[in-house]
This record gives sequence, structure tokens and C-alpha cells, in this order.
Amino acid sequence: MAYMCADSGNLMAIAQQVIQQQQQQHQQQQRHHHLPLPMPSAQAPPHAQIPGSLPYGGASAAWPHAEHFFSDVFGASAADAVFSDLAASADFDSDGWMESLIGEAPVFQDSDLERLIFTTPPPPVPPPAEAIAAAAARASLPPVASATQAACSSPSASDDSCSAPILQSLLACSRAAVTNSRVAAAELAKVRAAATDSGDPAERVAFYFSDALARRLGRGGGPASPATASDPRLASDELTLCYKTLNDACPYSKFAHLTANQAILEATGAATKIHIVDFGIVQGIQWAALLQALATRPEGKPSRVRISGVPSPYLGPHPAASLAATSVRLRDFALLLGVDFEFVPLLRPAHELDGSDFSVEPDEVVAVNFMLQLYHLLGDSDEPVRRVLRLAKSLNPAVVTLGEYEVSLNRAGFVDRFANALSYYRSVFESLDVAMARDSEERVTMERCMFGERIRRAVGPGEGADRTGRMAGSSEWQALMEWCGFEPVRLSNYAMSQADLLLWNYDSKYKYSLVELQPAFLSLAWEKRPLLTVSAWR
Repeated sequence: MAYMCADSGNLMAIAQQVIQQQQQQHQQQQRHHHLPLPMPSAQAPPHAQIPGSLPYGGASAAWPHAEHFFSDVFGASAADAVFSDLAASADFDSDGWMESLIGEAPVFQDSDLERLIFTTPPPPVPPPAEAIAAAAARASLPPVASATQAACSSPSASDDSCSAPILQSLLACSRAAVTNSRVAAAELAKVRAAATDSGDPAERVAFYFSDALARRLGRGGGPASPATASDPRLASDELTLCYKTLNDACPYSKFAHLTANQAILEATGAATKIHIVDFGIVQGIQWAALLQALATRPEGKPSRVRISGVPSPYLGPHPAASLAATSVRLRDFALLLGVDFEFVPLLRPAHELDGSDFSVEPDEVVAVNFMLQLYHLLGDSDEPVRRVLRLAKSLNPAVVTLGEYEVSLNRAGFVDRFANALSYYRSVFESLDVAMARDSEERVTMERCMFGERIRRAVGPGEGADRTGRMAGSSEWQALMEWCGFEPVRLSNYAMSQADLLLWNYDSKYKYSLVELQPAFLSLAWEKRPLLTVSAWR
């Protein structure tokens, strides 16, 4: 039985109630005292102080003046006002949380974040000579013989996402790279001359794939390869901004979080003690909405919610500071909701953990979450993935939620892998093209930081251990989950309905759709091409 607000079946509606209740209580207090009292900054009735959210602590981030930000360990927080607009709003939104991660808190006071947000100059207009040269380069693309043309691999037999001439030329280059690298390099030069990171989706995806293929052929990278930031905090700031740009433009992460949270909410039922094991936690954005839903259950709030967080590889080799900041954010938000909350960071790699590290208590209901993280363990051997899944199984979870990218880049040979990746990222870039302007500097930066690097890892390096950019489709994940003793749990109609409702918040809602894949996967698709899949297991 799902715990819903009225009969809507909408987890987002549940999440709206808590702040409204806070407002009503505050208004009643004002009327009782006949005084127009402002919302107090020190205490927020009836639970606790409305806290400040701490800034992003990404991979290898420096944390100057840390004593100002970790109130549990070092003293009072210096960012107590960041959540003030939350108390005045009708609901919690992960966008607001993300805004707080890149807010004006002092941790960025000597970084280049402000320049990145406010003072990035508009993109230069290319002179006519460059435009003419680009057009001439596109016209000179090598013809692709019909006998060698191959549609990109995709779940749909009618997929034409790689029908553009520049992408067909890229496919021909990938096949030539296997048999004749000299010919491939010569033809690839023509593709690179026609590709651009500011063109249409086909030209942009060709820009990154041609760079990756050139690296594989040993001819070096092109302009797609940014210089390494001298300040590690700048890279962290930039990645956070890129994540927010993508989150604003497309529903991918919101769909994954919302759907997984609904499965957890239903599986934990009326449990009084809930223990969430999050493999791959970064900022904990996913858990704010779930905490709100748990705080408004008809059966009442759980007596305790505990999250054990295994850090994502994105946090680098020293994730302690980032997880400490995540702990403070979630703890303070739980205080606002009146939920007894504990966050336990587990700083060792997942493959070094065993069941005793999680200290599961007999009366706890456990939920395990793998959100866009398990693919990092894919390799020539399945054992690293199986070991972590066996560890999850040993915790006797009520549910395991799995979110993964729907593309086969693990077992496929190079030519098929190249085609699969090209089809996948062409669809991703098309979804961005609808949401963001062609001349958007934010789009260029986000595609370079988030997708350019993934493309290079997937198709650029050699084979074997050198290839780290592996992803797997739902059929491969099904085999792995079932091998480890899990069985699929069909997502509820509530989960599907609210995911469908989410898509209506986007201008391109008619191009997004939900696709059910057997046995119990739900995929978010762009023009019927599945891109991101969520499933539940037990």
C-alpha cells in the first residue's frame, strides 16, 4: 500500500504538505499574538532552526574555513539563511537545493564560481569566412557506400538517429579504424572539419565522437579537450553548474529520483525504523523529497531514518569533506521536518565493505539504492558488480532500487559499441537542443564536461582494463540481478503516473515518453528511444 496524499498517487503532492503546515502554524501564532511577527531566524516552529545548506564539496574540493560549515563537529553554521526561501515556498524542489549548492556561501569566496555564473561573455559570432569554411567542409564529407551503411543499434528497429551524413561518415570511420587506421584517420579529418560544438545535434555529437576516435587512432585530441583547471575547486564548481544546467533542461535525474523514491516509500510501508543504504551518494539531493514523504505518512513519522552513504567515485579519493557537508544538509532538513535522522558515511570503497559495516539492526527495514552508479563497476569480469550485489542481498533489503543508463557499452565490440553510443548520445543531444539555445554557452560547457568525457571513455581508449566508460542495457542488468538472487518488483501505477506527470513540466513533453521494458523496467525515452531506466528488486 502506497502512502499517498489524498487519492492522487503523487509523491510530489505529499512533499508539498510539510512546509504548508509550517506556514499555517506560524500564521496561527501570529493571529494569536496579534503581532506581525517575522519568521524567526533562530528557531522555526515546531521543530528546529531552518538551516543553511552547505556548498558543493565535489571531487578533490578544497574546504577552506571548514570550521564555519560543519556545525556538528566544528561549531555553528555560517549559512543559516540559505533555506529561508524554502520556508516561504509551497514545496521543496531539488532545483532549490541545487541552487543552494552553488550559492553565495563563503566556501567559494576565492574561487572563480562568480565569474562562471555572472560574467561569462556571450559566445563570439563566427566571421563569415569561418562559416563558409565550415559549410565547405560539410559538403566535402566522404560519401558512404550503401553497402557499408549501418543504422545505429537501438531498441527500435526503425531508429534513424544516425541517418545524418556526418554520422554515417563517422560510422564508416569507426569500421575503418579496425582494419585500416591510416584510411580512417584521413577520412576522420574531414569529419572533424565539419563537426562543431555549436551546431545542430548531429554536428555536436560528431564533434565529441570524432575527438574520441582521433584519440583512439593516436592522433591526439582537438578543441574538445579542455585544459585541466589549475584550481581543483574550479572544476568542482563547473561540474555543479553543469549538473544544474542539465537538471533544468531535462527531466532525467528527477525522473530517476522520483521513481526510485516511490518504490522505497511503498516497500518500507509503515516501518518505524528505516535504513537506506545509498551506494554512490554525492549530495543527497534524492533524499530530501523522500524525507518529506515519510514525515507525512498517514501512519505517522518513522521513529528513525538512517542513511548509510557509500561515496560516488565522482567525489574522488578523499570524499570525507563532501560527505560531512551532505550529512549536515540532510540532518538539518530532517530537523525541520521533525524526523529523527542519522547519516553514516562509509569511506572505504564498496568492494572492501562487508555486512557488518552497515550495522543493520533487527527492527530496521532496509532499502538499498543504486542510482546511476553501479555501472562504474562494470568490466571484463562481472565479479565486482556481483560482489556488491551479494553484499546488498546480505542486508536482507525490502527493496533494491536500480537506476542506469539504457545503452549497451560493456560487452559489445568496438564497432557495435561505437554505433550504440552514437545513437544514444545523438538522442541526448537532441533533447538538449529543444531545451537550450544553439548559442548557449552553458549548453556547450555542460555537453563538454558531462558528455564529452563520457564519450571519450566509452570509445576513445583501447580495450580491456584501459576502457572505463562502460554502461549496460536493461537485459544485462536483469541477468546480473537475477544471478545474485533478486527478483523484479513491478513499479506501481502510482510511480508511473507521477513520472508521466513530471514530463508535463517540460516544453518538449510530447517528445518524452515512458517505456516499459520486460520484466519490470521503466525507461524515460526521447522520441521512443529509452535513455534512462529505473527498476525495483527484492
